[in-house]
Amino acid sequence: MAPVRIPTYLNEHRSWKCQLHLTRLILNFTEKHKNMKQLKFIILIMITVFMASCLKDDKQATGNGDAMIVAKKIGENTVYGISLYAYTFSSFQSVTAVSSANPGKTYTLKANQGFKTNFYYDTPDAEFTTTIPAAATYNFSAIFENGVSSNFQNVLSDKVLPLPTIDSCKYNSKTHLLEVNWTKLTDADSYAIYVMDGSTPVFGSSQLAKAINTYSISAAGGGWANGFTPQSGKTYTVRLLAFLYEAEINFYNVQASSLAEKTVVWGN
Repeated sequence: MAPVRIPTYLNEHRSWKCQLHLTRLILNFTEKHKNMKQLKFIILIMITVFMASCLKDDKQATGNGDAMIVAKKIGENTVYGISLYAYTFSSFQSVTAVSSANPGKTYTLKANQGFKTNFYYDTPDAEFTTTIPAAATYNFSAIFENGVSSNFQNVLSDKVLPLPTIDSCKYNSKTHLLEVNWTKLTDADSYAIYVMDGSTPVFGSSQLAKAINTYSISAAGGGWANGFTPQSGKTYTVRLLAFLYEAEINFYNVQASSLAEKTVVWGN
């Protein structure tokens, strides 16, 4: 399977976590404020300030790390692994991480689709197990292209998300839309939809609010990889991702994700 993450090329910003956190801030704020005139004004300020922080000087040699527990189904079993992410507004040369639960093992992260601002590690399928990973602190060590080194960490609990269930996934020949419906998870904070061509992600939605349980995809809409058009009669895999956030509200606070998949034939 392809790594469980939002593809960099499917987002205009250098880190999808910027969009993720901004979306989350706005959703949380709108739940608490009902005055629409005041709401629009404050949201505008939030967007302006936040995007300015996301576009810091590229030469700033600092990083942020995130560790999450990934749950998926292999065969008849629900299995678990770890995904690690490192982000910077500069450029990484290398990134490694060590868990306090297993200090003898070093994880080596690699550039996400060639982007040196975003490194990741995903547990190989063969190493997923039915045992939930232990709570731990993940200590990241980064070397930047300018030679500067930096250490940062992320605390991971052992809380996981159950697997989501896709209730229906079919192409509607009348509306010419791929329609996906799922059962909402109690603890999920958001969702995302991928379309996979084999092991390659060719479509990625924005982060979907936890109240949403249906999504439609158009061949002419946004979210597709550059230059990609779905072919009528071809089978694709639709992947539903659910996300659980950490208690802290910050840029890098995904605790766990889980996924479900269904195949679908595109077109009439």
